[in-house]
Amino acid sequence: MSGAVIGLVSLILLLVIGAVIYFSMQEEEKEPVYVAPVVVPVVAAAAAADEEEEKDTFDIVNGWIYDNEYNYEISTVNGTDFSFNKYSEESPTTTAKWSFETDDEFYQISSGTGKYIKITSRDVQLTSSSSSTSRINIVAVDDGYKFSDRKGKYWMKMDGAKLVSVDVESDASVFSIDASQYYIKGYETEKETFTSEELVGSMSKQAINCKTGVLSGFTFDGTPTKGKYDYTCTEGESASGDLGDKILTEAGELLNVQHLGGNAPSFDIACENGALANFRIIPAAGGKASYEYSCRDIATFEEGETPTKKMTTGNIGEYDDLNHLHDNINCGEGEALTSLKYTLGGGGDNETDVILSGICKKLAA
Repeated sequence: MSGAVIGLVSLILLLVIGAVIYFSMQEEEKEPVYVAPVVVPVVAAAAAADEEEEKDTFDIVNGWIYDNEYNYEISTVNGTDFSFNKYSEESPTTTAKWSFETDDEFYQISSGTGKYIKITSRDVQLTSSSSSTSRINIVAVDDGYKFSDRKGKYWMKMDGAKLVSVDVESDASVFSIDASQYYIKGYETEKETFTSEELVGSMSKQAINCKTGVLSGFTFDGTPTKGKYDYTCTEGESASGDLGDKILTEAGELLNVQHLGGNAPSFDIACENGALANFRIIPAAGGKASYEYSCRDIATFEEGETPTKKMTTGNIGEYDDLNHLHDNINCGEGEALTSLKYTLGGGGDNETDVILSGICKKLAA
């Protein structure tokens, strides 16, 4: 083969190899192709929750009940029977207020006299029993509430100035409930050993404390060897406010009950603003003691009840003396204690009578 032929064949081979290399490089330089991700919409749980209908909740603790047709307020006569008067939102009848106690399913509607509303197949009545038969089902409707027995078989209807029982829900009356701005709850301290020889130590074990409201009354109670306090706190909107700092009275000698009045003002308690939330005796050195107390900053109005108790014997032991002195120091309905003051009565060197007086002020209804 001549050299010219060999050169031509070599040239052709070089062209073929160059073409292959060129096209291979072009494949490598192609831009990558991206596939857009498919977005699947996610429905948030909160959005689904928003679609659910809001359920009506009943959270009234204390208030007045009146029907929407006649505007009759449901009250009691001497705690034994119902009475009905026209309801006035501006001046509701204090004694016509009802309490609503729940077991998370049904309610017991009780009066201030300890009577409960009971719906039977025959009538609507007042009962002293707090058994299951006095449990009420409260059903929220557009304009108020309907009341039935716990099984939903019998319903309450206002028929003129009379409450009757009906067995069809559509025949039941619609009632409104005007919530009170306050309600009263009872508490007690732990029963602790009380000895006349250790008056300060015994009293210091007892702390009266309204954690969310203000004090409306207290009573010292117990056996001959142990004592405790039963006390009531007014709670709710009108009794809610900031709790003030602890106030400590100047220490005074407290070897017997007479010293409460004889060493004034060591044992005087007074709130410049608001009403009492708590108090207790704090021991000090040398048989002395102080009162420690706090006031809650709430709105109070003109003075109401002025409870006063007098201890006159002075010779039957400190336990009994304190029992006489701290017996039923209670304000009236819708009032709270704003001060406590001890004085000796009658004067004279041998005076042993001690008088405890309190000042009660009214709260917003």
